[in-house]
Amino acid sequence: MTGPVATAYGPGPDQFLEVTLPDGDGPAPVVVVLHGGFWRARYGIELARPLAADLAARGWAAVAVEYRRVGAGGGWPTTLEDVAAALDALPDVPGAARMDLADVTVVGHS
Repeated sequence: MTGPVATAYGPGPDQFLEVTLPDGDGPAPVVVVLHGGFWRARYGIELARPLAADLAARGWAAVAVEYRRVGAGGGWPTTLEDVAAALDALPDVPGAARMDLADVTVVGHS
């Protein structure tokens, strides 16, 4: 397992994603992990990291997304726009060649 490797998908400090790749050489199915926390600024990507690591250990390319949250420039519709921008950025992130972008699942929790 490698990672997580952080990559910005926008100009803000909360607009980045972290890619954790599984062991192996071939393309892996992708799971995008959206952390919970009521969209509040005090809850961040650290909530997604354990799940992303576990998924990568099980053979998935795990992508944890940080986004702008309420109290830090986020809220409706900004937070949703950030998630969409993060998904759009996947083909250009480091490690994309190891990710099967035809097989993407999104998981979220709150």
